[in-house]
Amino acid sequence: MKGLILAAGMGTRLDPLTRDCPKCMVHVAGRPMMEFQLDALLTAGIENCTVVLGYMADSVRDYFGTEYKGVRLSYVENSVYAETNNLYSFLLAKKEFDDDLLLLEGDLVFDSRLVSELAGLADENVAVVDQFRSDMDGTLILAQDGFAKAMVLKADQGPEFDYGPALKTVNIYKLSRQTLADAIIPEMEKFIAEGRTDQYYEAAFSKLIESGRMKMAVMHTDKNKWAEIDTLDDLRQAEKMFVSGSAASS
Repeated sequence: MKGLILAAGMGTRLDPLTRDCPKCMVHVAGRPMMEFQLDALLTAGIENCTVVLGYMADSVRDYFGTEYKGVRLSYVENSVYAETNNLYSFLLAKKEFDDDLLLLEGDLVFDSRLVSELAGLADENVAVVDQFRSDMDGTLILAQDGFAKAMVLKADQGPEFDYGPALKTVNIYKLSRQTLADAIIPEMEKFIAEGRTDQYYEAAFSKLIESGRMKMAVMHTDKNKWAEIDTLDDLRQAEKMFVSGSAASS
């Protein structure tokens, strides 16, 4: 099993912090966000991780190098990060998909055991989720009997959408090598061929789930802490959540 971290974005909503620093290098509780992700992969026994970079890519490479505490790091660069979205970044790394993947986004901090628990599940494809709250925003999952029956992107949550049973995606996934080869990569390549490079990778996941071409289990965060950091307010809340220590020691 390998790790994949998507960290190409500009993080404009974290301005001014991201004027001189890529989003994944913004500090939370005294260390860069990406350290939370790499420590979690290390704790889960992952030995190889690919990081997709874009904005200020050199600063990430220079800081982490080719190895982090025994986790070997390789890099893929999205040179058109300002005009594309994370589906495009994801697909750029497809040559690295020769094993099952743990997919993480570069703007997350969380308890390390969350990834260890995910890696230990028997299900081939799993989305980590939390119960939706009104302060949350983004892609949601509607689940039945422990599996996603629909993945609903923000753009598809109309005024009549029922948020009551909804689960928020944490943007941490386990994906099998077989599903990547048979379903995810071909679907994403269709998006790119149609010029839809501005889409989130969840758009492809949503279509695959809807058509029955991908079965995805859900794993609840339960008592594990996590935060997605898009704004300065998100950062303040995450600092309060993790100020007592790093996620690796939680």
